[in-house]
Order: sequence, then C-alpha cells, then structure tokens
Amino acid sequence: MIILYSHTENGWLDKRGYFLFENPVITVRYYKNTLFIGKKRIKTDNPLRLIERYLNSGKFFALGYISYDFKDYTLNNIKKYPKNNPGTFPIIYLNFYKNYKNIDIDQTFNQSKIENIKYLTSKEEFIKKVKKAKEYIEYGDIYQINLSHRIDVEGIFSPLSIFLKLSKLQPTDYMMYIRDKDFRLISGSMELFLRKEGNKLTTKPIKGTCSKDKDYKIHLLHSEKERAENLMITDLMRNDLGVVCRDIKVEKLFEVEEYKTLYQMSSTITGRVREGIYLTDILKATFPPGSVTGAPKKRAVEIIEELEDSRRSIYCGSTVLIKPSMDFTMSVAIRQMIFKNQKCFIYVGSGIVWDSDPEKEYEETLLKAKANLLSLTL
Repeated sequence: MIILYSHTENGWLDKRGYFLFENPVITVRYYKNTLFIGKKRIKTDNPLRLIERYLNSGKFFALGYISYDFKDYTLNNIKKYPKNNPGTFPIIYLNFYKNYKNIDIDQTFNQSKIENIKYLTSKEEFIKKVKKAKEYIEYGDIYQINLSHRIDVEGIFSPLSIFLKLSKLQPTDYMMYIRDKDFRLISGSMELFLRKEGNKLTTKPIKGTCSKDKDYKIHLLHSEKERAENLMITDLMRNDLGVVCRDIKVEKLFEVEEYKTLYQMSSTITGRVREGIYLTDILKATFPPGSVTGAPKKRAVEIIEELEDSRRSIYCGSTVLIKPSMDFTMSVAIRQMIFKNQKCFIYVGSGIVWDSDPEKEYEETLLKAKANLLSLTL
C-alpha cells in the first residue's frame, strides 16, 4: 500500500489531498545487479531499461523510490567507505497499480512510544566534518556540499498515524507513505526533483533554510550566502538538464516558500526533452539530485562517502510517481523516516559553502528534524 499527500494542486497528481494506491499488480525490487519483477529474477546492471518495458504498456501507475545508492550506476568509480547501515533495502522499489482513489482521513491517531533517541553523529563530530568539508572547498575540490547525519529512535511505532500527523504538522506537496512487508517509509519532502509533462522537464532545487521563530524571511531572501548556495545548485541542475534537454530556462530564481516550521529558498529550471531520450537517460544525467550532493557533483559525492558516518540508503534518492503516459513526478527523498524492526531512522542534512558557520549548520539540521520528531511524540 502507498498513500500520497499533496498540500496544494502543485504536488503529485495536480490536486490537493490524500491518494490511496492499494493491491499492487506487481512489485519491482532491484538489489545489486539483480532485478526482481514479481517472482522473476533477472541479472542486470541496467534495471531501468527493463522496468521501462513494463511501463510502456500504458496500463499502470508506478510508485516507490530510487535509493541514493543508485548513484553507483550513474556515477563511475566512487570509492566506498565502511559505514553504519540501517538495513538492507532495495536500491529501486516500485509498485505497479491500475488505479487509485481519493480518501478522507480519520483524525483518530494511534500513539507511538519512544524508548530511546540516539544521534549517530554527535554535534562535535558533525562540526569537525563541516570544517573538513570547508577545507576541501578552500583547496578547490568543490564549491558546495551537502552533509547529513542520522537520528535513530527506538520504540513502538504506528507509522501510518505518524505520517498523518506529519501531514498536519508540516504539510508539503510530495509526501509519501509506503507500507511494505519488510519496512515502512515516510517521506515529508517539499522538494521537486524532476517532473516530466509531455516533453517538458522541470526541476526545482531547494537551497537555503531558516527558522520561523522570528521573521527571518527577508533575511533569507537577501542572504548572500544562501543566494550563492542556491545559485550554485541552480547552475548544476541547469547543466544536468542540458545533457538531455534543449531550450533550458531558469524560470524562477531565489523564490522563498513558507512552511509551518521553516522558510526555504528554491529556484525553477525547465527544458524540452530531446527526441530519443527516455527515463533511463534522464536519470543517468541528473541522479542523484544536485541539491543533496553538491558541486561539482561527482567530487561532492566522493567526499560525502568519505565523511558521513551512515549509509544514506533511501535518503537523498528520490520518491517516484510514474503515470501510464510515462509522464512522471519525482521528489527529492528528504525529511525521511524509515521504520524497521522497532527502530525509526531519521535523516537530516545541511548545505556547506566556504563561509558556513559549522555550529549553525548543525542547528539547521535539527531544525529540519523538528517536525519529524514532533510527529513521533504527539
């Protein structure tokens, strides 16, 4: 079962509300070099080409995610470091559905019980990693990088109730709840990675965050640091789209959007997909999302692999809706909560540039975790 939620008409299905997809026709899971389509097992290092053949029938919606670990198939020769891993999850996970329905949500929520909270990377360790990242910036390796850490929560959880609470606490346009036999996933993302409508491709990277505890909206809008960081990622995404598109345009720059616990800055880039370009080609050119890696992308990903303590898994990949027409909407997989074996894994990150204040960057990560943690305790 998968439930989508969009706070406005700009989200998953161009309308507001909750959308239920149940009783999948088939489930697709991709692990390293092995694709499972239902009970069929196929050895391949190009899974999306095979998945596209099933989607081209025009009969199904496909929903799920593409893990950040899919970077190993879009970026070459990234050295791996030992890391804490929350568990084994498919690199690609998609359920195929024939239809969906709008649903109303019962306001009676089940309570969760938190037994322990552990910050896998301490504040002091995170600050050291930010300082190391700034050294790489000073050396000229990168211009910007996104560093993340993981919060582990142990307890007894009701993930569906948590998802519904989160949709009230911090409603966004790209929320997704996945109930699988092996795990539960909540994505509270507000960020559009890619949207394909006919031959139009749109991306809307977010870079720039501030609290709503005071009126910081004007500060965010005019912050040289935040604007510079946003511009770097806008340029990166414009270049990524240029590989598969023509007529690239930056339609909006430095747009500040308001959410219940924070403000965020985004920009909008569009292009026209060239003839003979398919889903696999688009993801090869753009994945993983630039807003959660850095610039230049490959070197930023290499440094992320070196510095972070936890394997990102689904986090910073993409949650996905592909329509029968092969148009699609993909959201950046941020504000994630992964439930497995009575544990909840929450990931948060922050973008680092040359003048970043390491302590403020850590505080920004906690701000981003605020709504997720609150949804566990209400």
